[in-house]
Amino acid sequence: MKRTNIVGIVGAGLSGLAAGIHLARNGYRARIFEANDKVGGCCATTQVDGFTFNDGALYLALPGLLDTAFAKLGLERAQRLPLRRIVASRTTHLADGRVVTIADGRVRIEGASAARQSEIDTDIAALMHKWQPAFQLFAEELLPYPFSLARLFAKGWRHLPKFRGTVADELAATIRDPAARAALSGMLLYTGLPPERTPVFQIVGLVALLGEGFFLPEAGMGAVAETLRAAFIEAGGEILTNSPVAKIGVSNGRAASLFVPAHGHFVVDAVVSSVSGMLTASLVDPAVLPEKMRRHANDAPLSQKALCVQLGLANRIDAASHSVSMLPPMEDQAQFFEPTDGEPRWFTYSVPTVTMPELAPAGGSIIEMFPAIDQGTRADDWSEAARNEVAEKAIRALSRHHDLDIVTRRIMSPRDYRERMHLVEGAVYGLSPAADARSQFPHRTQLPGLFQAGQTTYPGYGVATSILSGIFAAQALAKKIH
Repeated sequence: MKRTNIVGIVGAGLSGLAAGIHLARNGYRARIFEANDKVGGCCATTQVDGFTFNDGALYLALPGLLDTAFAKLGLERAQRLPLRRIVASRTTHLADGRVVTIADGRVRIEGASAARQSEIDTDIAALMHKWQPAFQLFAEELLPYPFSLARLFAKGWRHLPKFRGTVADELAATIRDPAARAALSGMLLYTGLPPERTPVFQIVGLVALLGEGFFLPEAGMGAVAETLRAAFIEAGGEILTNSPVAKIGVSNGRAASLFVPAHGHFVVDAVVSSVSGMLTASLVDPAVLPEKMRRHANDAPLSQKALCVQLGLANRIDAASHSVSMLPPMEDQAQFFEPTDGEPRWFTYSVPTVTMPELAPAGGSIIEMFPAIDQGTRADDWSEAARNEVAEKAIRALSRHHDLDIVTRRIMSPRDYRERMHLVEGAVYGLSPAADARSQFPHRTQLPGLFQAGQTTYPGYGVATSILSGIFAAQALAKKIH
């Protein structure tokens, strides 16, 4: 019989839970150490006064890839995690008064003539025809496997010429109507980049929306982590919450222990860290940290920081879609990221209760808004007063569009994201969405016995990739440890 291998897992986000399930189901003794009082990390929810607020992820994309990830863990997704389709994804209000709705795979402009709407439908069909094969390449041939340049070239060499340029270039060339262009480019502003700086490969996110749609799990986004937590416990795993790891110990040149102040030292055969690669490196004594890991952590290009304003309302607001945007034309959308001294003119907010009213008390609503902030402000400098000042301006701007009977509010600044969610400098995606594959941290690190999962190891889109990153780290560990 093979000996029992003890694996310590840092973090109970989706990737840590997935790694734990894979290992526990394959004979390993897996224990997860989670700094917070609950599982889920950036895909969790928090209850406040009867309102279920998201801690990070706002929706699910790529349902087929999610099914693949669950199947790799031996789980039936449809049975364990039922989903509800977001019928109307986004309504965009433009400066010229036009209103654009993206729903059921179509882009509709309010009041447009039949001829203009037909032109838009034709352009969307052409965009999908061009990019659907590239989307299938990602969803079926690349994302379900550990990233490798060899695989990318072998499977996708025909598509590589498409990946030159920016989202702005592509939409200007394919979508003739400026209102439709603005609405489509606005769907990708979550990257923290204006269209003229967003790499064109991000357009596969639009293809996912138009082709497959977005979803919410029944009971909210936190249900994803709760489902994986239950499966991990069923497989014999153990989770210790309120147990931050202070140090990854190294003995004889390999990761061999975890120091958890709440519990002491744990001797392990291997470690899977599902926190960011930057934070993982900080947990290793600099004297024994491999130089390549140190450089990688220091040079990692971070994503944007965010400030989130969440409101629980006693009233049901009249939002037409899951998300609503106030946007300038595509060519001016860099303004979206420019903080102002007064109320913001351009902003986006989501209303999850449009799709799932039960996330709020009867007759109520939830709004989640991310106003523009100064990206040069350090996380340490986000005082409570600074946080509240930005939030009040955002709420005043929002109140010009909706009656807000506010019952409760929850505000998260970059400092809060760093301290509560353990995101380096409050960077919400870890690595910049503009970063290329060389910026991703490998699943097998340069320190023997230490394996990396999580948001800095894999493109973080649609939640399923987070789960897959944990599976790949566990697979790399299993190959190495035996």
